[in-house]
Amino acid sequence: MTTYKRPLELLEGDSLVKICAPMVRYSKLPFRTLVRKYDCDIAFTPMIVSESFNQSIKARHSDFTTNSGDRPLIVQFAASQAKDFADAAEIVVPYADGVDLNCGCPQKCVTIFN
Repeated sequence: MTTYKRPLELLEGDSLVKICAPMVRYSKLPFRTLVRKYDCDIAFTPMIVSESFNQSIKARHSDFTTNSGDRPLIVQFAASQAKDFADAAEIVVPYADGVDLNCGCPQKCVTIFN
């Protein structure tokens, strides 16, 4: 049972929606928990490289943690292959309210995908 408003419900309302964008090394669960205490409506995970996320349980446990109070949540992925992105999205779908494909990050690890 959902006890929070989903992202589209928030965005369709008349109220200001406060969103915490993904930030490298900062947007993990403890930080998201903190910003939610200050009325953040939607939070993003840090960017997760979908290829390693799919291949390694250790990477999954390191890169993605959440809890019942961490909603609504958008999980951000970087991917050079559509299948990697889709497979990673399928893994997190039970725990998230959306996925985001990072298409504009200047980080070296992201620009090597081009």
